[in-house]
Amino acid sequence: MSRALFLALVLPLLAAECVAQFVLHDQAWTTVFALLAFAVIAVRWALRPRPVEECPPDCPKCAEDEHL
Repeated sequence: MSRALFLALVLPLLAAECVAQFVLHDQAWTTVFALLAFAVIAVRWALRPRPVEECPPDCPKCAEDEHL
């Protein structure tokens, strides 16, 4: 998930949560918006790019694989 898409999803949810909490004083809607925001954050965390593990130049395991 790109940063722009993440912000486009989370920021309106945060604003809606603040309106529900402080303007409408409705805890049910606050909970709904908070859960949706946490779901977006969880999806971003799950889809984050994984670091590519590269072997050092003198890796013995890679040297064995190249000789096969």
